[in-house]
Order: sequence, then C-alpha cells, then structure tokens
Amino acid sequence: MFRKRKWYERGRGRIESDEGFSVFVGRDAVTYREDGREMTITVDSGAGRAVVFKASIGRWDDDPARLVDDETRTRIQNNVGSVLEWLGWNVRFQ
Repeated sequence: MFRKRKWYERGRGRIESDEGFSVFVGRDAVTYREDGREMTITVDSGAGRAVVFKASIGRWDDDPARLVDDETRTRIQNNVGSVLEWLGWNVRFQ
C-alpha cells in the first residue's frame, strides 16, 4: 500500500521521513540514516541545485568493504532525491 511521505525538519539540516530514514544536509555531502546505519554521500550543492554523485551511494560507513546491492542503492538514491526536491532543489544524479 502506498503511503504519502511526510517530512519533518529536526534541527539544522536534518530531514526525517515517516518511512524510517533521515537525511542530514551538509555542505559537500549528505548523511543518509536508516535502521541505525549511516551512509555519507557526496553532493555538490548551491544556488538551488544539487548534483548527487551516484558512485558515492554504495557503502555503509560502518562496513566500507562491502558494496550495497542494487535494490538498496536505488532505494537510497530515490529517498535522497525526494528529500532534496522537497527542499526545493533541482536534483541531478551524476
């Protein structure tokens, strides 16, 4: 069943979803959190736009030796893109 995503801003730069993940928006990266894990993703942002580097969506910070599977990578990419668009940014994945 599809649920409409709700977003909550918690403190400076941290956006939480009712679907169990959060994104902290920093200067040159975003930190994606889900199920007690974190992934740092490289982003070039400014002037209402964000370029997310897909190659940086691949390894959890606590297990850098292991790549995530394609389904996980796609889910994280979609979630991060949705948050950045919700912030009003033009998002591009490179």
